[in-house]
Order: sequence, then structure tokens, then C-alpha cells
Amino acid sequence: MPQASLHALMVAYQAQMDWLLSQADDFDSGQRKVTGQIGGKEVDISANIAAEYRHKAGNMQAILEAYERLHAKGT
Repeated sequence: MPQASLHALMVAYQAQMDWLLSQADDFDSGQRKVTGQIGGKEVDISANIAAEYRHKAGNMQAILEAYERLHAKGT
């Protein structure tokens, strides 16, 4: 893959990671709320979704850091 295309892909990847973190912040602050049924009771699962988004963003950050290390080595 040409270097410019790879860079564009990483920029898009960073934007997706930033979006996930923004959404997680919205769930944590109460701006967004999701409820579900567990055992016949309605429960707020917003914190679970926020945690999952942060987990995904953390994985994406690890990939970006690996890319940056490889790029710094010139590979």
C-alpha cells in the first residue's frame, strides 16, 4: 500500500477512535442513555456501553502506536 494511502487510513482510524471516546463521554455524562431488560427489570446499560467504547478505543490506540513505531523505523 502506498505510504500516502496508509497515512490517510491511519488519520481515519484516529478519527474513529476519537468518535468512540466522544460517545463514551456522552454516555458517562448522561447525555445519552440506553436501557435494557434484565430479568424483567429495566436497567440502565449506558455505563457498560461507555466501557466497551473505551475498550475499543484503547485497542485502536495500541494499533496506532504500533504503526507509529514501525513508521519511525522506516518500515
